[in-house]
Amino acid sequence: MASTVPRPPTAHRWLLVLPFVWQVALVPVVNGVRFAPLNIPFPMLWQMLGVLASTAVISLVFRLDRRAGVDEEEARFLELTARPAELKAGEEA
Repeated sequence: MASTVPRPPTAHRWLLVLPFVWQVALVPVVNGVRFAPLNIPFPMLWQMLGVLASTAVISLVFRLDRRAGVDEEEARFLELTARPAELKAGEEA
């Protein structure tokens, strides 16, 4: 039986592609840059800034997930998939 509960919008999760593009896809472009601010090679600075950018994007997606109601969906999923208490008690004995 299909669930009639509407799924929350999750299109914002495509933002998680940005850190991948930053850290992997743009490396060939960044490796050719000879600029070295504060005597730090630019590719190294790029990677350090990528960590900060990735953290910001993940935080943003987390907040957007909460706003979209993904927490309630996850709680319903856990409730539906939880094993009966009798099975858990039997395993502990």
